[in-house]
Amino acid sequence: MTNRNAWQADELARAARLARELRAQVGADARIFAARAPGRVNLIGEHTDYSGLPVLPLAIDRATIVVAASNTSGELFVRNVDPTWPARTFRIERQILPFATGEWANYVKAAAQGVIDHFAARGASVSQFCGGAMIVDGRVPISAGLSSSAALTVSAALAFMAINSLELTPLNAAQLAARSEWYVGTRAGGMDQAASLLGRRDHALFIEFDPLRVRSVKMPSDAAIVVADSLEIADKSGRVRGEYNRRVVECSLAARILGRALGFEHVRILGDIVKRVDRFDALQLIEILATNSPAELATDLNDAARVLGIDRDVLAHDLLGAGPHRILLDARPLKVLARARHVLGETERVRRAVDALAAGRLDEMGMLMNASHASLVADFECSTDALDALVQAARRGAALGARLTGAGFGGSIVALCRAQDATHVIAQIDRDYYAKLGRQAEPARSILHAGPGADVMELAAA
Repeated sequence: MTNRNAWQADELARAARLARELRAQVGADARIFAARAPGRVNLIGEHTDYSGLPVLPLAIDRATIVVAASNTSGELFVRNVDPTWPARTFRIERQILPFATGEWANYVKAAAQGVIDHFAARGASVSQFCGGAMIVDGRVPISAGLSSSAALTVSAALAFMAINSLELTPLNAAQLAARSEWYVGTRAGGMDQAASLLGRRDHALFIEFDPLRVRSVKMPSDAAIVVADSLEIADKSGRVRGEYNRRVVECSLAARILGRALGFEHVRILGDIVKRVDRFDALQLIEILATNSPAELATDLNDAARVLGIDRDVLAHDLLGAGPHRILLDARPLKVLARARHVLGETERVRRAVDALAAGRLDEMGMLMNASHASLVADFECSTDALDALVQAARRGAALGARLTGAGFGGSIVALCRAQDATHVIAQIDRDYYAKLGRQAEPARSILHAGPGADVMELAAA
C-alpha cells in the first residue's frame, strides 16, 4: 500500500520525528511503520450513509499520523503527542474491553478490535497478533465535523496491521474500519472511513454502499472549498452520541414501515427500499410512509410494533441492539416521517450534485448544498444557531452554497465558492461570526483541498 506521493513533505518530516522518538523507546534496530490517514469534508449527503445511501465527500489535506513498532508483551502502548490525551496501555485479546466513554484511545482499541475480528473470522488466532508501541500525531481538527475519529481509527488500523505483517486493499480496509467505530458506541455509516482510505487528490468521491463502491469526481478548477469551525464541540463518542443514535433508530424504523407498506421483506435501512423500487421518487415514497404511519411514534416502540405487526421485544432488540452498546432512548417521540423525508430527499440531491460538480455547474451545486442545509435544520434537526449563523455569513460573503458538514450538533460548515471569491467568504465569516464571538479566526477557518487517501510504509533507520 506504500505510496510516498500520498505524503506531504511536512507529513514525512512528522513521521521521521516520531520514528526517532519511538526508536529511543523500543531500540534502534526495531522495524518502524508509519501510517497516515486524512480527515474528510462532506460536500453533500449528510446522515445518508448509515441508511446505505450515497454521499459526496472528499479527503482533506489534514491527516493523522501513527508510527508503530511491534513487541512481544501482548500489550499495545499508545501515546499521543498532544499531552491533553493521556497515554494508555491495553492487552491484545479476542474481546478488548473499552475504556470509559469519551476516551480518545477507544478509537485505537476500535482499530485493533476491528483487525482482530476481521482476520479471526478468516481463521487467525488471537495468539498470532503481537503487541506494540504507537505514537499518534493528529492534525485533523477534533470534534469539528471533519472526521478526526475516522482518521485516528484508520491510521491506527493500518499501523496495527503493518506491525502484524497484514494487509488489505483500501476498499476492504474501509469496510473493516467503518464497522470498527461501532466499538465506541456510535452507529455510524461508512462514509468517513471510505473517504479517508480512498481519497484522491483534486477529486471528490461519489460513494455508494452495500456493496461499497467509489467513483472519483473531478473538482472544477475554478471552485474553492471553505471550511469554518463553529467552535461548538460535536463529539460523537460523548454527548452527541445519543442524538446521533436516535436518528439511526428513527431512519431504520421508517424503513421497516415503508418496506411493509411496499410489500418488501428483510428491510432494515432506507437503502433497502431505494435499491428495490423500479424508479426512485423521494416524494412518492414519503407520501406512502405518511399514509401508513403516524409522523411520530412513542419511544416504548409499542405503537411501532403494532404498525409492523411484530413482537415489541423483537423490534426493540433489532433496533436498539443489546449489551453495553444498546441504544438508550429518552421519552421524546421518534420522528420517523421527518427523518425519512430528509434522507430520501438528500439522496436525490446527492445524485444531482454528482452531475453538477462533474459538469462544473457550481451555481447548481451551491443551490443543492443550500437545500441540504435547510433539510438538516427542519427535518433532521441537527443544526444549531451557531452553525446557521456561519452558513448565513458564508452566503453573504459570496459562497454559492453553504451547509453544516459532519453529524451536526456543532462542528463545522462547508462552503462552495468560486476560487477568486474564497478570501471574501473568509473575510465575511471573520466579521460576522468570529469577531462577534471575540474569538481568533485562525485556524478555525481555511480553504481546504481534496487530498490523497491513507497510506502506510516502513521507515528506514536514520
